[in-house]
Amino acid sequence: MRHAVLALGLLAGPAFAEISLQDAASGLDLFPCDGGSLSCTTLTVPLDHSANDPSNTLEITFALSFATNESRGILFYFVGGPGGSGLASADSYLSSFDPSLVENMDIVFVDQRGTGPIHGLSCPAAQARFDTAPASLDDPDAILAMAQAYVTDCTAELDADALLAHVSTDAAIRDSELFRQSLGAPKVWLYGESYGTQLVQAYATQVPGAVRGVILDGVVDLTLSAEGFYRRYTLAAEALLAETFTLCDALPACAQDFPGGAAAAYDDLAARVAQAPVPVPYPLADGTKASRLLTTGLLEANAFYALYSPEGRAEFLRTLAAARQGNLVPILQLGYVNTYIDPETEIGIEDAGWYGAAYYAITCTDYDSGEGLPETRARRILDEARAFAPQAPRLLRAYYMERVACALWPHQGQSTRPAPYAGGDWPTLVLNGDHDPITPISMAYSVLDNAANAYGVFMRGGPHVIWGRGFACPDTIVQALLYDGTLPAAQEQLCEQDAMSPYQPLTLTDPAQMAEPLSVARAVETELTSLIPLAGWDGQHPATYGCPFGGTVFAQPGEEGSDYRFDACSFWPKLAVDGRGTEVSTEDGTGWLTLDLGISGAQTGQLTYHNNRADEAVSLSGTWNGQPANLPRSPL
Repeated sequence: MRHAVLALGLLAGPAFAEISLQDAASGLDLFPCDGGSLSCTTLTVPLDHSANDPSNTLEITFALSFATNESRGILFYFVGGPGGSGLASADSYLSSFDPSLVENMDIVFVDQRGTGPIHGLSCPAAQARFDTAPASLDDPDAILAMAQAYVTDCTAELDADALLAHVSTDAAIRDSELFRQSLGAPKVWLYGESYGTQLVQAYATQVPGAVRGVILDGVVDLTLSAEGFYRRYTLAAEALLAETFTLCDALPACAQDFPGGAAAAYDDLAARVAQAPVPVPYPLADGTKASRLLTTGLLEANAFYALYSPEGRAEFLRTLAAARQGNLVPILQLGYVNTYIDPETEIGIEDAGWYGAAYYAITCTDYDSGEGLPETRARRILDEARAFAPQAPRLLRAYYMERVACALWPHQGQSTRPAPYAGGDWPTLVLNGDHDPITPISMAYSVLDNAANAYGVFMRGGPHVIWGRGFACPDTIVQALLYDGTLPAAQEQLCEQDAMSPYQPLTLTDPAQMAEPLSVARAVETELTSLIPLAGWDGQHPATYGCPFGGTVFAQPGEEGSDYRFDACSFWPKLAVDGRGTEVSTEDGTGWLTLDLGISGAQTGQLTYHNNRADEAVSLSGTWNGQPANLPRSPL
């Protein structure tokens, strides 16, 4: 039964902070954060908080965002992962929130131990091999060898044996609490997203006197064992993937690309890849092609990560549709993005925002893999996976691969799980989407039902982590609580959004479309905006990307947006595109795109296409198969 709610006056916080972060940090050594607009400071902490050894220390870096108005409170913001860098995320996160957040709140981000440029744990070479490798339960010895190779190679790549034993969530809490003490020990808001909810629940439980309020977004149930946690989210992901295929079949735009159904298309490809990795002629930036392999690891990673957001579902389905037609390049491109692999070299990417080895170092020391020697633990997990397999026919790898690696990891967690988060005499706001594959909403319900003074805001169709995506619900509810101490209007409230973004059909699948110049010009625009590697372009440094069937697209920053160059770029097997494009971005998010295209192959032409995205009007001129290229006219 849920705990009774305390009186409004007891829970609601003061309208303004007792002390601003700027005043509290006045005695600290502040310096500009690298690559960002915030102020940073470092704190020297013990490497081992349980040892009295002042000679072994660690430098932890905090990024501070000072309220531009009078501060209404200090918010400690803990990002997800584990392995996410708070400092690398800070500026992009803050820019995505309503501007009132940085105006009214002081905000602190941290690179918890194991993340960040100073002591970040990352082994991209070993990680890439592990994440992409085939893994069949029919060959448990091969899985064990692969996981052991990962652990051996990763820890050797890290060369951080002294740190690995001391990167638990508990150690990170102690670091942040020392920082709060250095500020004069003000009461603070604790916000955690995803893994950060695990840290925040434990922080509030250990140091209740630090807490002004708690916000949990994409909630971890701390009471679950490792097996229970992976079981819970794998089952949720299986159900959401099946629903995604059903949603596609119900949408004419999506269904037309899957005549036999989206689920059948996935299952057929999965069966093919399970027999053996499938060779793919992969286009490189220099215009050549390399033989690459689509593996079960890459395919399941794509299916799983697609479920994190409505946009991800639509994007994944489009790559699956292309694969159904024989074009495996987009689904392989997406796999490289999801597993942090350089598509040019197939080597893992060093990413300033993500530390993959920290994920394992923290997870494996937060959870227990069971009794026995490492191999005994690992084989027991594989036995559990074989028993669980009928319940996870598409995403079974999510249930066991990480757990096997943790069983072999050199450091293990406690064998007992924490008691349920109990809350306190502060408000706890529990946020979750009901289409969250990694922290399913059932975990949020468990926390809500056990915590005192807890309120739930749940989003139907909602993704993993729901605050700050631009929806009035939950954003205004969160802001009212932070700024004015206004409690939610009810203990449980519902928001709603579409579970899947609009699906963009494949282009020029009908020969009649390929013969029509406006259809071709529009298709070039669609494929340009849908090109997966280009979607990750930083918009600042010139870059070249291979087109699916040959040729390249070159992108560089323009005066008001982006400039493109097409060099024999084949988005389709029978057409090649040369020419240039200019995309102008405006503050209101509209702008326009102009393409000057030379088309060769099954059709020939010189086209100038303009799309004014402000008024949604398009124009076309040039020649097409030796005739003037005109806009089509209605026969009526």
